[in-house]
Amino acid sequence: MDCGSLLPLCCHSLLWSQARTRQQADGRRAAAGCTQSMAPTLKYPLARSCRVSPPMRTFACLTFLAVASAAEIESTFFAESLRDPMEIAVAPNGDLYVVEREGRVLRVRPSTGGVFEIGNIPVTALTQADSKSNWAREDGILGITLDPAFAKNQRVFIYYSHAKEMLNRLSRFTLKDGKLDLASEKVLFDVVTDRRDRVCHHGGSLAFSADGLLYLLTGDNTNPFESGGVAPIDDRDGHDHANAMRSAGSTNDLRGKVLRIRPTEDGYEIPAGNLFPPGTAKTRPEIYVMGCRNPFRMSIDPKTGVVYWGEVGPDAGDAGPKGPRGHDEVNQAKKAGNFGWPFVIADNKPYPIVDFTTGKPGAMTDPAAPKNPGKHNTGLAELPPAQKAFIWYPYAESPEFPVLGKGGRNAMAGPVFYYEPGRKYNLVGKEDDHTLLIYDWMRSKLWKAKLGDEEKLVKIEPLMDGLKHPMDMEMAADGTVWLLEYGGDWYFNKDGRIRRLRPSDGNKPPVVKIASAGTVHTATASDPDGGEVSIEWWLTEGAGELKIGSGPSITHVSGGSELRAVATDAKGKVAVARVSLIQEQALPALDLELAGKPSQLGFGEELAFSVKGAADPSKVVVRARYIPPTGHDAGGPQFSSEIEKLVTSKQCLACHQVEKTSVGPSYLDVAMKNRADAGALERLRGKLKTGGAGVWGEVPMPPQIAVSDAEGETIISAILALAGGMSETRGTAKGKLALAPKPANAGNGGAWEITAEAPGFTPAKTRVAAK
Repeated sequence: MDCGSLLPLCCHSLLWSQARTRQQADGRRAAAGCTQSMAPTLKYPLARSCRVSPPMRTFACLTFLAVASAAEIESTFFAESLRDPMEIAVAPNGDLYVVEREGRVLRVRPSTGGVFEIGNIPVTALTQADSKSNWAREDGILGITLDPAFAKNQRVFIYYSHAKEMLNRLSRFTLKDGKLDLASEKVLFDVVTDRRDRVCHHGGSLAFSADGLLYLLTGDNTNPFESGGVAPIDDRDGHDHANAMRSAGSTNDLRGKVLRIRPTEDGYEIPAGNLFPPGTAKTRPEIYVMGCRNPFRMSIDPKTGVVYWGEVGPDAGDAGPKGPRGHDEVNQAKKAGNFGWPFVIADNKPYPIVDFTTGKPGAMTDPAAPKNPGKHNTGLAELPPAQKAFIWYPYAESPEFPVLGKGGRNAMAGPVFYYEPGRKYNLVGKEDDHTLLIYDWMRSKLWKAKLGDEEKLVKIEPLMDGLKHPMDMEMAADGTVWLLEYGGDWYFNKDGRIRRLRPSDGNKPPVVKIASAGTVHTATASDPDGGEVSIEWWLTEGAGELKIGSGPSITHVSGGSELRAVATDAKGKVAVARVSLIQEQALPALDLELAGKPSQLGFGEELAFSVKGAADPSKVVVRARYIPPTGHDAGGPQFSSEIEKLVTSKQCLACHQVEKTSVGPSYLDVAMKNRADAGALERLRGKLKTGGAGVWGEVPMPPQIAVSDAEGETIISAILALAGGMSETRGTAKGKLALAPKPANAGNGGAWEITAEAPGFTPAKTRVAAK
């Protein structure tokens, strides 16, 4: 599924089912003046042939689907305020290294809960100040991995979007005194990259194999929105941004590939066995696999060296004259090869070569002997045979793999597990020896794919659901699995987190919280199992930490950025509470003035206003909202609990929020746009069924196959109802706003809330009594 692939209604996504519960709990914690870095550990039996629903906990809740195991998985959260985290790497000493999309490089120490910014790489990335830009939609820091000899040489490899040049760069850095030394950068190679016209797909995952080879995934760097969800092979001059024949389909281009090299002290070497031997005309020797669309997150079998990766596929909901319906893939490469994009998809379903001038499909691709006829192709015309996907699935239920369900899709590949009786932790049982974990960012689920002889797929079984956009997954040497979760939105998250997965030992971790009064901080800790709990106090200073005391309370006068209480039970289980010692820099504020400073306002009246402080008046939105005299105001438009439950279950909230623009428009924007259209309900019901594009931009939404007619009408009616008692004007910092007419059921009293908003500014808000 493409970034932003949606229209104004219920999108093809799967958000964890307790998102609002968690937000409310976080708000209660913040109001109490304390935070907790790890939610209570969650342990649920993974029973046969049943769905197990865990009890609600204070800060998080998971649901584990049925699996063929009687074991329990213990799930513990760490570092719950990450900002669009992209990839995670595990160091030999247990530290975790995480890169964030906008440039931060972090070290996380699970034993103390410390999260340290060790570097910030200048990158090109979408920013909140220009969130609707068509430039660099998926750029930033894209991947990280550690040198196999990291314990000795402190080297890390990072793939990132260069801040000034039109390229993505693979570089090696060295840590010095625990920090990323930017001056130590050794550039291995660059991948020339287009960023204009909503081009997407950069891949970026990095991994080392057991024999020291470095693998890098790169995307096709192509706009997917101009080809109707099928193959983007627009060969017309001036349309190269929508032509993957120039990138993924080219033997002479590093985009849309799995690249494989052997790093050396001064650069890299080409290992034997890549797709094209060095010196082959019109080819790049770094290519191990070609024909990838957006390969995203991979793993390498530690024993066999087989490479697995998730492949994010195109959006076509149905097959047609221009090609098959879209599929996501999990791919398996035992050796170098061509996986077909943009000429085939899934199990080698071919695309015709479409003439984008006439719109007519031409000759059908032969998967056994594909050809690249593009005039912008700098590589070979005759390509290696296309390889079938290992696992493939569309938006609808997959006939081949029905266990994967239906809905939004964004396939990824996690670690390959071997059961080792001498290892401290084995997440899966002996019966699942040699199992690949696969997961889906949109469906927020995790499955186990059992492998048999010759790495053939035996079966797929569900393992977990209720995740929060799982982004990466790594296994430590002791068998612990570290799962990186991106957060609830598409961009600008502050709720990304790290989840630790281990088999349960039956011992529950302690619970700890902090109460602060000035410079005195007091920790309250308890053990659910009734044991003793000790408390240590740690202070974050820059990229390091200091232990500054022990016991239930501490006085801290100055210095540092975060204070943590680390509670440890008698068996070594740890929980952490934290208090920030710095204030986040606030956005500049808008100033809203109402002409005449009215003390009362009535339905249908005209209100003159002016807004000061906005850099671009054309982006200002002024709204008036009537608040009935009920004695309670939720702070803005909202759904009822029943509607919220429905839109969550139908995969809506990952792409849309009620008031906040995500990758798609807010539901309030949809309501305001359609508030005067008497036929909106029927029209939008049809849009749910057919999908489409063009209302809010070129980004497509596929048909919402999981939503029944009755559910669709309920959802749309609730969305349209958000506009009740509201009016707005856009694109001016000075003007007049007509208040909404009086509803038939409106009583007397209440208030009007007038707001002014603009991207990159703190909104202005004022209330005036209603007549």
